[in-house]
Amino acid sequence: MKYRTSVDWGIKVWDNTVASLRQVPNMTEDTSARYACALRYASFLWKVDQHLPDGLDGDILHWLRGAGNLELVALGALGADTWEVLTAVFLHLTVNGGVKTTTILEGLVYPAWQLGSTTSVPPHYLAAANNLCFDLLLRNDGGGRVLPPTDLFELQCIRTRRQAVFEEPHFSQLAASIPALISLENNSEILEHLRLESTALRCRLCQDPAFRQGAYRDLNVIRDAFENSPFLSDRGTHSEDLCRREIAGLKMILYDSSDGESSE
Repeated sequence: MKYRTSVDWGIKVWDNTVASLRQVPNMTEDTSARYACALRYASFLWKVDQHLPDGLDGDILHWLRGAGNLELVALGALGADTWEVLTAVFLHLTVNGGVKTTTILEGLVYPAWQLGSTTSVPPHYLAAANNLCFDLLLRNDGGGRVLPPTDLFELQCIRTRRQAVFEEPHFSQLAASIPALISLENNSEILEHLRLESTALRCRLCQDPAFRQGAYRDLNVIRDAFENSPFLSDRGTHSEDLCRREIAGLKMILYDSSDGESSE
């Protein structure tokens, strides 16, 4: 409430909340207690969202594109526990409409892939980005989970909110991120299990009916994504492997087959 009259009240609340969330794993080793604490923070943020004229989403996106960019990399070095707490908050806010699916993808997931396509990336950061992408775009079950979606209602909320990702102007950004993911899979600086995880995620995503519909709706988007991508440039001794992955990845999008991972 201290900052409520400030024009950047939303960003201040979010920034301070992230700082607090970093401390949650140090407060208890009980996983259930951590999740319960994370969901209380998420509920608080949702109530803040309801008091802002334009909601909290724009402030979170602004933070992710600015100061939060370095913060996320730093969080990636802290451990999986911290990211699990933050992931719980993001998913809860998404279910309740406090943050858009496109905001999490554009501000967190795509930057992680782009960073990993050219250099090393904190493993917990990349793992969290992949997990969020799967939960937001590909998860179709909600039973027996601690993190949202935990039931059919939350799952339906997630599935409804993901639709915007496969429509313009957001689909072009998703398509442009696929080459970054392909390059990441070819980056030897990334841990092998994360590269394999990224490959599996890409295969699921590119074969998803919603993605395919977006691609067939405007094939020029796919062509531009691959032809003009800065992530598929020559990479020395690995250029042949990268080229092979690029062709296989493009075939996976355009054809209803599993040829995409013959690139291994």
